[in-house]
Amino acid sequence: MGSIVALAVKAGDKILEIYRSEFRVGPMADGSPLTAAGLVSHHFLSEALQALNSGFPVLSKLSDAPPFEDRGSWETYWLIDPLGGAIEFTRQINEFTVNIALIHQNKPVLGVVYAPLLETCYFAAEGCGAFKKVAEEEPFSINVRMQAPQSPEVVGSRFQTTHGMEVYLNRLGAHHFLPVGSSLKTCQVAEGKADLYPRIGLSSEWDTAAAQCIVETAGGALTDLQGKPLLYNAKPSLVNPFFLAYGDKTRAWTLYAEGITGSPPSAQPPPTPLLKAVVSLVVEAGRKILGIYATDFRIGEKADHSPLTAADLVSHHWLSEGLEALEGRFPVLSAESALEPFEERGGWETYWLVDPLNGTEEFVKRNGEFTVDVALIHRKKPVLGVVYAPLLQVCYFSAEGCGAFKSLGQAPPLEIQARKQSLQCPVVLGSEQRVPSVDAYLDRLGRHEFKVIGSSLKLCKIAEGEADLYPCLATTYEWQTAAAHYIVEAAGGVVMDLCGEPLRYNAKVSLVNPPFLVFGDSSRDWKALVSGPQGLQKKLMAA
Repeated sequence: MGSIVALAVKAGDKILEIYRSEFRVGPMADGSPLTAAGLVSHHFLSEALQALNSGFPVLSKLSDAPPFEDRGSWETYWLIDPLGGAIEFTRQINEFTVNIALIHQNKPVLGVVYAPLLETCYFAAEGCGAFKKVAEEEPFSINVRMQAPQSPEVVGSRFQTTHGMEVYLNRLGAHHFLPVGSSLKTCQVAEGKADLYPRIGLSSEWDTAAAQCIVETAGGALTDLQGKPLLYNAKPSLVNPFFLAYGDKTRAWTLYAEGITGSPPSAQPPPTPLLKAVVSLVVEAGRKILGIYATDFRIGEKADHSPLTAADLVSHHWLSEGLEALEGRFPVLSAESALEPFEERGGWETYWLVDPLNGTEEFVKRNGEFTVDVALIHRKKPVLGVVYAPLLQVCYFSAEGCGAFKSLGQAPPLEIQARKQSLQCPVVLGSEQRVPSVDAYLDRLGRHEFKVIGSSLKLCKIAEGEADLYPCLATTYEWQTAAAHYIVEAAGGVVMDLCGEPLRYNAKVSLVNPPFLVFGDSSRDWKALVSGPQGLQKKLMAA
């Protein structure tokens, strides 16, 4: 055990060297941040663990997982997360960790969790007890709190709020919530500082294995929503079911999870050949955009004074040629193409509507929140939509009769759904530069959490249930919304103007959208907030 703790501490020292420098951040296939710190820790731990006399194989978050046909036969192996809490690391929050677990017959039998900046290490092994060590102090034994108070201490993520989590906590009733990063949430339960950690959201086996050993050795439990302990390397996917970590086994924590889906959405392939072809074109457009993003590109100006770069034009030409060659050979209307007279385009029954670089301002600012958007419009309505964020490697897509999907990097796509029951303090999305009408609307809304995000990702976040409302009361164009509009509706959400009507495309001379609202919870009257004694609705519709 001592040698594994020493390895975790050395890996932590290597991470801190990079933490204190000006490091770059890239995206992993699952959308989480990737830094040199994670890679350095991964290589060090992989080599060091393989060099031990045990000879056990090593499976790391940053390694390519062997096919299940090969790894499924492993009886004993090392499972590591070389930088747990990468989001905390990139945001300069001290709750990132190094996680090392030894898995035997699908169960963790040794676990080490080390928080380098806190100089705190938790460790446990079967038959040895669970311990905590802070800096140079002697390790001391830890145990869970065996009797939770009436208002339990609950730990959870500060960044990921899901509808299922909100439902669970509402059923739980009175509690104290404390946001904690990485696997330290489970460790807080293990040392008796918290009573419950409900993880009703995506996680992977390397996120939990080490901390599961620690909390179980400390007298607690980490189970799925039916009360069964998590198993490791027991199936092709390394995604965990939703789970609960707790100390007091006399309380029926699982009862509050009744009716909540017990696992993440199932992965499904893109459903139609046409949709597959469009996704392929859009991803390649994103690759071409990133080629320019990595250079010192020049910035020009369009007729409406918005920025224009070579990336806009390269993506435009690629998509226009590619889409025109697809089955149907429908005309293409792009943000960068010459606008056909309405007398001609008004007669189009079906056409492609394209924003080759949605969020050029975000591209120029290099914040990663720019997208490539392609929609197929039929009789004034979108019937197919693809939105791809190249730097984040995330793609949202949908077509008629298919549902809505999200894929991260090379991972299989997952079906997504809008949040049907908005939070008591709804998550509202908007742009960095808010117009006065949005401030007036939000004043009427009352208590809420406002988050800034660029491009059509605002609509996509509604579609995947990570936010509740996007009031768009400023000027937008039809190509900026069409693809994400369809994805929201396919995910069960709503996109409507301030009169309650869905947006229509190519139905008038101007391609400027009316002000509109995007939301998942149809039981709330979001539209009523734009009416009132000051005639806000009339002013907005006239804008």
